[in-house]
Amino acid sequence: MGGAFVAQADDPSAVYFNPAGITQLAGTQFSLGVSPIAPRATFDSDGKTTAVTGKGDIDTDGEKQTFYIPNFYLTQKIGNNFAFGVGIFSNFGLATDWPDDWEGRFTTTNAEITTISLNPVLAYKISDKLSIAAGVVIQKMDVTLENRVILNVSPFIEGRTTLDADSHAYGWNVGLLFKPTENLSIGASYRSRIKQKLDGTATTIKLTNGALLDKDNGHADLTLPDIAYIGLAWTNKTWTFELDGQWTGWSSYDKLQVDFDTSHLGRNQIVKQKNWNDVWAIRFGTQYKLNDTVSLRAGIIRDYSPIDDQYLDPLVPSGDRWLYAAGIGLNFGNLTVDLAYNYLQDEDRRYDNFNGDIYAGTTKVGHVTGTFKDVHAHIFGVNVSYKF
Repeated sequence: MGGAFVAQADDPSAVYFNPAGITQLAGTQFSLGVSPIAPRATFDSDGKTTAVTGKGDIDTDGEKQTFYIPNFYLTQKIGNNFAFGVGIFSNFGLATDWPDDWEGRFTTTNAEITTISLNPVLAYKISDKLSIAAGVVIQKMDVTLENRVILNVSPFIEGRTTLDADSHAYGWNVGLLFKPTENLSIGASYRSRIKQKLDGTATTIKLTNGALLDKDNGHADLTLPDIAYIGLAWTNKTWTFELDGQWTGWSSYDKLQVDFDTSHLGRNQIVKQKNWNDVWAIRFGTQYKLNDTVSLRAGIIRDYSPIDDQYLDPLVPSGDRWLYAAGIGLNFGNLTVDLAYNYLQDEDRRYDNFNGDIYAGTTKVGHVTGTFKDVHAHIFGVNVSYKF
């Protein structure tokens, strides 16, 4: 249903979308699933080829990859008014892999940012119409960033720098569910910012022989955004419709700054301005209950990019996007199987800013421009749920 669920919140994944909804769930319930994601992107170069870039006016495809994003939710009703839940999920991540010889390799070749969160929650049913909830979030983050560096211009010698870092931090979430009538429900939830203090190691090797040239400890602060959801749902015995708004406070990501204990390749610090914006996503979903066993679902999302043209980079070459969703729910008594497919279609983005500058030390030796196009992704989902 395109993630339009904050006002329904009537299965264990409510722990994430709106924990106030778990007061609706009887007994003990759990849901376990995975979402394979296959992103694709192409860079159409302007052909400003140099001895440094080594590329002409050609298209470069990002490396084909598939990622598997897990989730697990468990809920337990406690008496008539309380409910406890816990979720394990990954709601922030990044994976970009460009060929090692592409023009933009001095900005990035590979980037992987993964998070896994543990989120226990407690919900309270104030009345038959109103429930509230709160929880804590314990989040682990791992980061790997790779790019090429110019070690010498004449003769031309390249190196590879890799930054590996990890961290854990804490946040919180709250939710509210209000049912003014039997058929109408209103939901709202909020997830706090989480500030990760990453510690890791930066290494640079010489490509011609693999010799280690430099290795230093590095540190970086990365604040993941707060998120607010609000939704309205109407349902009867056959149909469900929901409209949600999701606000994400991406202005928390103003820069990527890495500080070294000692200088790395002559630099004590690396600072890259990001200056992302707060944005909204609009989600609409519908479900048709064909019979007691089969439910058919569809959804559409309009998701706006937080990245202005002057800060676009190959790590996240994303623009405003549409997502189209379809799915089916199969109910076998206490056992439910949910299957889903989403197609993500991103707009083309023009790339011509400071992130395309190529340096040898402090000397600018080139500039990469072009267009990121055909950015899309196939996103699948399968979840198995059981009621005890």
